[in-house]
Amino acid sequence: MDDAGSSPLEAVALLLVLVLPIAPALGLYQHLSDSLAAESIARHGLRSAVLSQEKGEVPRQLGAVIEPLAVSWGKDISSFSVSCLDSCQAGDLLSLRVHVGAAWAIQTAGLEP
Repeated sequence: MDDAGSSPLEAVALLLVLVLPIAPALGLYQHLSDSLAAESIARHGLRSAVLSQEKGEVPRQLGAVIEPLAVSWGKDISSFSVSCLDSCQAGDLLSLRVHVGAAWAIQTAGLEP
């Protein structure tokens, strides 16, 4: 048997074996990046809103706080929602849910009396 000409075939086969795992790894990296961004945006957005809270103004001011955080991560926010246990007054629990790509994060904080 002659081995002439088998080197390119072996190189192609080896490259396929080496390149195939890259696509799932890139998908995993994207999902982890979205998860970290969603968690960070939710945490810092809710913290900023609670610390600068004025009565009844928390849900409205979150959009202005969250957008710069998303820009700093280089991500687009799919959606976000705010929910209060009662009426967003002092002593209530405020929850923020943020969607970034396929990932989402929820943060909850109590409003100071």
